[in-house]
Amino acid sequence: MKCFKYRKDTIIELKIDAHLWCLGSYAERYVPGGYFEDLSLEKKLEIFSRIDGLDGLVIFYPTVPLPSDPDKILKLLSNYNLKASVIEPEIWSDRKWRDGAFSTSDKKIREEAIKIMKEGMDLAKALEADSVLLWPAHDGFDYPFQTDYKDSWKYMVETVNQICSYDSSIKVALEAKSKDPRQKQYLSSTGKALAFINDVGCENLGCALDVGHALMAGESLAESLTLIDSHRKIFQIHLNDNYKDADPDMVLGTVNFWEILEFFYYLNKTDYKSWSTLDIISARDDRVKTLELAVKMTKLFKNLADKLSENDNKIEKNLKGYHFADNMDMITEILFK
Repeated sequence: MKCFKYRKDTIIELKIDAHLWCLGSYAERYVPGGYFEDLSLEKKLEIFSRIDGLDGLVIFYPTVPLPSDPDKILKLLSNYNLKASVIEPEIWSDRKWRDGAFSTSDKKIREEAIKIMKEGMDLAKALEADSVLLWPAHDGFDYPFQTDYKDSWKYMVETVNQICSYDSSIKVALEAKSKDPRQKQYLSSTGKALAFINDVGCENLGCALDVGHALMAGESLAESLTLIDSHRKIFQIHLNDNYKDADPDMVLGTVNFWEILEFFYYLNKTDYKSWSTLDIISARDDRVKTLELAVKMTKLFKNLADKLSENDNKIEKNLKGYHFADNMDMITEILFK
């Protein structure tokens, strides 16, 4: 790995996107009918278009309820001043994935996952989206003596290598998560994700750092971000919050203020140019107001981090001397004076 240095001369530009699920009905196992009636596609896009600072739409593949033709998607989004940000192939909701999509011993299932991912990559190229998400949702285990760990890892490496090798011009973003839907996910942490990326050996494979997943895994957000950035592998960022025991996709910054602030401070030290994706659910409150709040909170934390970045030399000096109290005294003065 090349010698890593922070890029201190720039502060990143914030680009915010979200997926249509942010305005969904929020069906779940306790309320399978959902907490809300679903909105029409046109209504959802209209809501997106009038939220200041929300400029991108995450496109799921298959694209329903959007059109399947890329030109029609682009025309529809342009009517609402939205851009196609990233592509998320849906490889989790069908029971056929129950033993894993990428690590299963069933070659036919792995080949089907490869096919869907390749089609998602084609769509990303047609829409000029920034990257394609790969979330191995069911690739894991629940019990001891349930799976062959060595073969599962091998199959997963081979499968993802085939996917990434299909088109090296398309970035593939790997999303780690410690649990859910499996009790133990194979790619359960930032460190495992980076080890896996190293084993796959494709330059276009990187990380999708989900803030909520990292919190649930007991990680330091800023440390995980820095580790990924040291390998130049930050391809996507997903923004949400939680109490570190589950992944309810709460609004960013409503629980873990200081850790999220530190995350944005260190994000400003990177040259990240892609989207910051709002990955939230609001099952019991107003969906539209909650999405507006999520955009507002994201911009707020970015602005607070920018203020700290203006005092970067003083903060860094304290960090080098491990002067926590001096840093927190100065930071609170900057933010709350």
